[in-house]
Amino acid sequence: MTPLAPLLAQGAIKSDRLGLVFALFALLLPMLGLLADKAVVILVVATAVAGGLAAARTIGWGALPWRIVDRGLALALAAVAAWCLISSAWSFSPGSAAMLALRVAVLLAVLLYLVALAGLLTAAQRRRVAVALCAGFAVTLLLLIIELVFVTPIFDMLQGPEKHIYESLSRLNRGVSVLAILVWPLAALAWTAGRRLPALLAPPALLIPVLFSQSSASILGLATALPAALFAALGRPAARLVMAVAVIVTLFGSPFIASVAQQAGIARSTELQATAQARLHIWHVVTTRIAERPLFGWGFDASPNLPTDDFEPFREGGKVIPSHPHNGALQIMVETGLVGSLLVLALLVLVARRIDRLEGPPRACAVAMLVTVLGVAATGYGITQSHWLAVIGAAAAVFAAVRQDAAEG
Repeated sequence: MTPLAPLLAQGAIKSDRLGLVFALFALLLPMLGLLADKAVVILVVATAVAGGLAAARTIGWGALPWRIVDRGLALALAAVAAWCLISSAWSFSPGSAAMLALRVAVLLAVLLYLVALAGLLTAAQRRRVAVALCAGFAVTLLLLIIELVFVTPIFDMLQGPEKHIYESLSRLNRGVSVLAILVWPLAALAWTAGRRLPALLAPPALLIPVLFSQSSASILGLATALPAALFAALGRPAARLVMAVAVIVTLFGSPFIASVAQQAGIARSTELQATAQARLHIWHVVTTRIAERPLFGWGFDASPNLPTDDFEPFREGGKVIPSHPHNGALQIMVETGLVGSLLVLALLVLVARRIDRLEGPPRACAVAMLVTVLGVAATGYGITQSHWLAVIGAAAAVFAAVRQDAAEG
């Protein structure tokens, strides 16, 4: 409950502008995530600014960010951002690393404020957001199916055709990840609205088109989240166990998994795609670098310039680590060391505690969304990629809006 709950209970926010802002946000988020992923950052910033102004018209100074944000999460995020800034001092390019750390810190602050604004929505406004989310998700899913069946005709019009089918379908990967994450607030909404069957069928049904995509990260994230949701639905202790295992395995198990895969020769298996082989090789190299500087790491944003002996067996003439290790946990450990990893662990524990406060199926869906995010992060994007951070924060804001809508009836 926010500090402004008494004001809200008295009907202080009567204007519908905040609801309209968030409804447009929920409508556009899935579609932009698929067709123009970089625009998600613009959408997030615009929604935070417009939403903040709309809230300020009705509650004045009470809508200021530091009055409504979750202070525990704010402190944890500030600690992570501060360590990233500090560790940029021993990175390969301290100046550019420091600037990146500041940009990430600003984006995280905007996302935290966005989630807080979602908590100010009235019941009527949240229902409008729920309708917008359903419409946006449905349209985006239809677009995805068209792109998969006819091999990206829309992307060909927007960006031009690719030479190979794999490259064409790979352009859908980021959008597929967005849908794999957003299906969980959609399922929570359906369940608490009394639509039990759609709530149960939506996530496994989405897995079908995801399996036909090139997004192995989304396949892993959604496939592991399905059993996680079922187990978490057994009760609060089960949900806590799922979150604990997911966080520990993802954050601290990645170096062990990379080492085992290398020793077992999995990276050389001809049954794996070249991209999978390349990632296993990257993870082995990064794991070796982690062992060399375990406490403080190599410095924030050091991944692309790590010593790799320039040996790339899977992409002739390419860098071993083009821009990031394709594993968020390994990137955190190699760049910020054990200190950074423990700070991120503290942040994830706080997130898990917020999820633990939810009741029943919404809690299970939130657990599944966390597992999906961790699964995608473990094989997909870099931790400093703005679009990826924006998607995570935006999904959290959407979940907060539609979950509260259901909870209030």
